[in-house]
Amino acid sequence: MAGISGLSSGINYSVLFGGSSDKQSSVDYSSIMNLDLAEVASVRKGSYGKLLKSYYAQEKADAKSSVGDTDAKLTNIKSDADKLSMAADALGSSSLYKTKTVTDDNGKKSEVLENPDKAAGAVKDFVKAYNAAIDSAGDSDTKSVLRNGGWMANTSKQNARLLAEAGITVGSDDKLSFNENTFKKANASTVKELFSGVDSYAAQVGAKADAISRATQNAGAATYNARGNWSTQANNMAKESIAKLTGSTEEKEEENDPSKKITINEEALQQATTLLNGLG
Repeated sequence: MAGISGLSSGINYSVLFGGSSDKQSSVDYSSIMNLDLAEVASVRKGSYGKLLKSYYAQEKADAKSSVGDTDAKLTNIKSDADKLSMAADALGSSSLYKTKTVTDDNGKKSEVLENPDKAAGAVKDFVKAYNAAIDSAGDSDTKSVLRNGGWMANTSKQNARLLAEAGITVGSDDKLSFNENTFKKANASTVKELFSGVDSYAAQVGAKADAISRATQNAGAATYNARGNWSTQANNMAKESIAKLTGSTEEKEEENDPSKKITINEEALQQATTLLNGLG
């Protein structure tokens, strides 16, 4: 609305915002300097009120549609993403890719892994963690989680040919399957190209897993809730993880009893520590 200046102090301007009674309509607008009469009429007819109601109704609808995942669901998604990130990091260990030269029956020499069983174990862990992360991210209602999950799946499709040479197949459901025998026969250079180095397939997947993990925390960014209280999903997620450390509420209430033994859930402790560090 245009600025109002030079107003006469002898006029009750509150009538401009009321109904259209004869008493109110008798106000002499000509005595008001620099006032946009078209805007005055719009205000008096309720146009601004209607616009504001429409705006805030849309805001409310947008907020409702962006509620996304529950705290518990975000916690599970983050846990799966973090496990995948760790599995991808483990594949980057240079000790997995020490090679030896072998000669086949036709006299052809090739480089193979010195310890294919150890490398295969690391790949198995990666595939298992990958499939769990794909499941949880794909079931998310948080857009940023879905987006990063989609990018991760696309990364696997782009590397499908090399993955197949290493015994890993990308399924129509975006999950991976692992053939250990094919992997052990794979050329060592192919395996190393896929899983070792900052530009490798495993590193790219690990980066997307980290992005999913961050997205779950961003989804729980601090805001005022409907009761006007400051709230964060991250805080709630941390509380849920901490609650797992000593079991149920009843067990925690009895923790001062020396006859009770408290068992620490190491995984929950790690999750809680990560979340709390992020909040600090």
